[in-house]
Amino acid sequence: MGQYGGTARRVERSERRQPFAEPGSAGRERRAAGDVRALRFHGPGDLRLEDVPRPEAGPGDVLVQVEVALTDGTDLKTFRRGHPVLLEELPSPFGHEFCGIDSATGKRVVAANSAAGDERGEPIELLNGAYAEFLLVPAAIAQTNLLRVPTHLQPEVAAMVEPLACCLRGVERAGLQQGDRIAILGAGPIGLMLCACVTDAGGRPEVVGGRAERRALVPAFGGTIGDGGGADVVIEAAGTAEAWEQALELVGPGGTVVYFGGREAGTELRVDTYRLHYEELTLRGAFHHAPRHVRAALAFLASGAYPWQRLITHYVRLEDVAGLLADPPVDYLKAAVIP
Repeated sequence: MGQYGGTARRVERSERRQPFAEPGSAGRERRAAGDVRALRFHGPGDLRLEDVPRPEAGPGDVLVQVEVALTDGTDLKTFRRGHPVLLEELPSPFGHEFCGIDSATGKRVVAANSAAGDERGEPIELLNGAYAEFLLVPAAIAQTNLLRVPTHLQPEVAAMVEPLACCLRGVERAGLQQGDRIAILGAGPIGLMLCACVTDAGGRPEVVGGRAERRALVPAFGGTIGDGGGADVVIEAAGTAEAWEQALELVGPGGTVVYFGGREAGTELRVDTYRLHYEELTLRGAFHHAPRHVRAALAFLASGAYPWQRLITHYVRLEDVAGLLADPPVDYLKAAVIP
């Protein structure tokens, strides 16, 4: 048994395949047949590595050879229970954080997983399929959210552009003022990214909860550890019923709660209407990003202002992803998946 509860093993950095490295004989046979390897989601807990036809680019599309894809909390939740927005039909491609090589130009690129703007009234068409050797970025996304990666930026760090863009939007939704005390519920990768975004915006992030090994990273991302009581803004970043309720309990009079972590359709939140009315609380959701957040996120990553690399705790192959998500190690934050 591997350390992920299955046959998965950790891939050391020295083993990472470089762009366009010569594949083995099995790879040559697949390519001769026009097939590539990809993970496909068949249902909760059922993630299969399959040979699929290599995508073909149409007008405006960009075919990317994936160098690295990253796991995230959304993937973990989706693996366990499915997702009402990400996966409309099964089996489905899987994964959405990636960095790779534009097969037409040879340039390293990243892309957000949609072409969404600021409006949230219409359904968002989301891109999946990063856990694969090749990924087709549709023209609509390529035109708005496909970006060239600076030469000095590591591909696994560049691949964080999508979640960091979401964090920037979340902080924007918070409407914080200079010096505001911002409680962040959750010390995972999103909570740590939110710390960096809040600090950059002039707030004072205070992380509530989380395991000891995660709390140890908080100072490196500009935050402190605290109880969050009476905060000017509370950002819920755990996506649990307990965290949603706790966020409302912690916020101070006149404060704002931003619900960043998504929950299942049909779940409900009990609200103390006395506090909501007489203390003039503001409750807001924060979901996804717009093109300006994607561009700002890539620049933020490239700045080197924070140790983004420390958010990646494991390197695995495509065949190891299911085992990792089924039984994440205690020190797991994000895994870099090398096709």
